[in-house]
Amino acid sequence: MQTTLTVRLSDSETQGLDALCQHSGKSRSEVVREALRAHRLRDSLRQSQAHLAPLARATGWLTEDDVLQDVS
Repeated sequence: MQTTLTVRLSDSETQGLDALCQHSGKSRSEVVREALRAHRLRDSLRQSQAHLAPLARATGWLTEDDVLQDVS
């Protein structure tokens, strides 16, 4: 299933999007879909970090070196 979405952009946002499209050789739709996927990934990683950080601190893992030391 596909959905068409209308988004209002300012003139400068439109110019920026068009510049990205021209530079990448991708359509507006491709650039926006990629941006949405990247945003969802960053949000998912932030949620994972928020959930796991307290558990890691409770284990004594405060830095990446702490983790590497325990798993090596």
